[in-house]
Amino acid sequence: MMRSTIITVLLTVVFFVIGLAFWAWSSPEVIDTSPVGAINEMNPALTVLIEVLVMVMAFIFLSVTAINLKLMLTNIRAGWTEVIVILIVMAIMSSAMFGLFVGAATVVLSLGFVVYLYLLQD
Repeated sequence: MMRSTIITVLLTVVFFVIGLAFWAWSSPEVIDTSPVGAINEMNPALTVLIEVLVMVMAFIFLSVTAINLKLMLTNIRAGWTEVIVILIVMAIMSSAMFGLFVGAATVVLSLGFVVYLYLLQD
């Protein structure tokens, strides 16, 4: 359980760092010389897709981390409250960092993972 938690924490941090890097590279001052500018020149939709996928992966690993930590520390399985709170926080972060479209797409794809978690319960 400890090894799983360490791995999910590291992967959460990696995806948050990638998201922050994309956010920083998207600023108007540096976008022309940044990797985001190069990706935008190839295909602007690719940048949006990468941003959405990075935020969804951060949500997945953050929610798995919260579930594992609660189970490990209290021997009680995490409830839906924790998962929904993380979903709301990720939606706000996504929208603030990349815009409303990326935030909405992140929520839709993250809800797919929440449904998967629900189906695992049966």
